[in-house]
Amino acid sequence: MIGENMSSVIHLRVSNSVKNGKSRRITQLSKDDGSKPIEIFYEFDRIIPFTDSSTLDGHVLAVLLYLAGQRLPVRVHGSLSATCLRNMREIQLAWKRWRPKLYGCVEIIPDNVVKVPSPIVQNHAIAAFSGGVDATFTALSHTKLLPELVRYPLQSVLMVKGFDVDLDNNHDFKQLVNRVKPLLNELNLDLRTMSTNSRELRIQNWYYSSGMELAGCLQMLSDEFQFGLMGSSNSYESLAIPSGSSPIFDHLMTTDRMSIIHDGAGFCRTEKVHAITKFPTALKTLKVCWSGADQSNNCGRCEKCIRTRLNFIAANYPNPDCFKGNLDLELIKDIYVENECQLNELKGILTYAQEHNISGLWADSLMQRINSWIPVDDEILNRRRYGSPTKKAVVKVIEKAGMRKPIQKIWRTSRRGVFKIKSV
Repeated sequence: MIGENMSSVIHLRVSNSVKNGKSRRITQLSKDDGSKPIEIFYEFDRIIPFTDSSTLDGHVLAVLLYLAGQRLPVRVHGSLSATCLRNMREIQLAWKRWRPKLYGCVEIIPDNVVKVPSPIVQNHAIAAFSGGVDATFTALSHTKLLPELVRYPLQSVLMVKGFDVDLDNNHDFKQLVNRVKPLLNELNLDLRTMSTNSRELRIQNWYYSSGMELAGCLQMLSDEFQFGLMGSSNSYESLAIPSGSSPIFDHLMTTDRMSIIHDGAGFCRTEKVHAITKFPTALKTLKVCWSGADQSNNCGRCEKCIRTRLNFIAANYPNPDCFKGNLDLELIKDIYVENECQLNELKGILTYAQEHNISGLWADSLMQRINSWIPVDDEILNRRRYGSPTKKAVVKVIEKAGMRKPIQKIWRTSRRGVFKIKSV
């Protein structure tokens, strides 16, 4: 246990307010050295119960990698469930092994450790939902595809503004909601939405923290749901270690009230796409792009869009309604492959196509691109994502001049996104 005389401690406090029929929570992170506190807000689309006895499991989980990176004891001013406290220690131990230069295993001291009963509403599930392949496959699996006896009782999905869609991009988020509603209505799924500045603050490496940040948001709804589903990114035979979400440790985001389920790793991405082709509405609503200027639509030219189009071609469905026109084969030769995880996805597309006797000029182009890939050192990759000291200094000047948002929009319209600007 840490002593009261410790000079360096991170304090985590959560406040709650209600305005215009919506709950808004703020996670405040402050240090004893008097530095400016960090405030992360979570705004819900309805009133979410919060009392002095509510556990702060989701709020701590969502910033766990930041805390591990600070290597300071953490005083949580509130309660944590016993399961959450145990699991967060194990998560930290894993990341300490994977990235020892970045993360340690810090002591987390809550005011209370409690054994929390199951949620009042038993046996209900909610799934993280972005409109992408993995999320759509999970929604279809637990409403249509799987036998009823093995489905999770999926009733709702959660979309988070501030993750795939920029926090201040209200227009595109509204358009995205309208885009996916026909599928959710068809599947009889209730849509929940939440807004947060969690990603925009850039206090964590998103590539590593994304799963915990998303699971943290799901855990904030644990009074109503017993299960939180997160669609898998990679299949079991092509896991990327480490990454933000994995069947290795997503289950460790479970608390006394909500079990986090890593769903769909038994299927490769092309198999998921093949399943989606059986549902016309899903083919129209699918949204995979994260780098286009219109964040409610698919740009058709970024790595994610090209890769998804190749998934569809390998599944013998070359022109789904979610994309416009035919795929330009020249784009395959220049597809931006940042890491081995993306490379494995491309290899998987070829493997699936070969197993199902699907071939063409696209396959030759893809093979050439795979063979020409040169791995990038992890440290260099991290500098590309989060910037050298010089780039960080430039970004600060850009932000001070109020130019970060316009430049981000310019970046989103570029094919590869190599001029990506991020906060520091």
